[in-house]
Formats: sequence, C-alpha cells, structure tokens
Amino acid sequence: MEGKFVDVWEGSLSVEPDMLTGMLDNLSETERQKAASFRLPLMRQRYIAVRYLVRKTLGHYLQTEPRALQFYADTYGKPFLACGSLHFNISHTADLLMIAVANFPDIGIDVESIKPRGSLDGLAVRCFTETEYQTWRELPGTQQEKVFYRLWTKKEAFVKAVGRGIALGLEKCEVQLPAGGQLVNIPAEFGSAADWLITELPTNGDSAAALVTTSCCFNLRRREFY
Repeated sequence: MEGKFVDVWEGSLSVEPDMLTGMLDNLSETERQKAASFRLPLMRQRYIAVRYLVRKTLGHYLQTEPRALQFYADTYGKPFLACGSLHFNISHTADLLMIAVANFPDIGIDVESIKPRGSLDGLAVRCFTETEYQTWRELPGTQQEKVFYRLWTKKEAFVKAVGRGIALGLEKCEVQLPAGGQLVNIPAEFGSAADWLITELPTNGDSAAALVTTSCCFNLRRREFY
C-alpha cells in the first residue's frame, strides 16, 4: 500500500496568448464565464492559467481529462474533489502558482512575494499575536521583512489546511519566529498545535512559501508543471 505523500507543483502563470483558447476549452462553463468577467487582460490570463493547471495536474493523478473533473466546496468554501482519495490546495502570487496534492486530507499551502510595503507594521499588529509582534519588532530592520512573510505564509497555510481561510483570523494562531519554527498555539477546535506540521518550502528568494499538514510522516516531492 502506498504511503502518504504530498507533491508540491509549481510554475509560472505566464502563457502565450495563443494557448489561452485551448486552456479555456478545458474549463467548466462557470469558469469560462468568470474568466470573461475580468476587465484586465493579465488578470484574465492568470485566472485561466490557474484553473487549467489545477485541472491538468489533478487529472494526471486521476487519469481523467481536465474538463471532466467536478469540484465542490465545503461549508466554508474550500474546494474539494468528489473522489475523496485525492486532496489539494493552491496558492499563487504574481505569476507563480503552487499546488499541493496529497493522498490524505487537511493540507494547506501559501506562497507570497516578498516585497516592501509601507503597511507592514500595521499588518503585523493585526495578524500577529502579542508575543509574535513584540519579538518581531525587536528584530533588526533588515530581517523584519523576511520574517514577516515567513510567519504570514505559515499562518495562512494553517487556516487553509483547517478549511477556514483567512476569516478564521491569523492572530488566533501563534508560530515560532525562527526558521523551521512550528505552531505554538491554535484555536482549541483544531486540536493541539502538536497535531500539525509546518514544512517551509525553499524558494528563489523573492518569495516565501509554507505547507501545513497534520503531523504525520509523508513523502514530499517538489515538481514543476509539464
């Protein structure tokens, strides 16, 4: 029997204009209608690329044509496949897309572009716990930006793993600041912090990424879209 695995697929959302028609043909009618609603061509292109790559990637595992896949959403809007044997979560920033695919549930992934922003301190006040915020403020200014995104991606990957999304409140879960840091406190309804595992995903340095799963042994593979 195959053990547990998580495959993290990644790649660019930049596609040649002449590829969009073929991608659109593999989307659902609802997805095509949403694509048509985007006013900015770049946003429309990225939406089409995301939906196509999600369908193509998942279809690869299920040996199903991309357009034949049926997606559903739970009470909080987290999408899932009816088959029950394959689980996924996606995140994208700028033109980078990541898709986590696993053969067990409760996974979350987040990737964020690391970029200067004037509101960093304000975001930290709202989204960090008091302990996180005070420790973060004590860091040298040159480290604050990188550490901010490291914490942010871990928190967001967690709220996605439990299926609640950012509405849960990033300030309700606490993470250790150092590289490799794990969850310290989470809302009681999701068990103990020790029940969850954070895996930092190395990137090219222009972004930060994290994967959150239940605390278990699994084979992690990094893969590129083909």
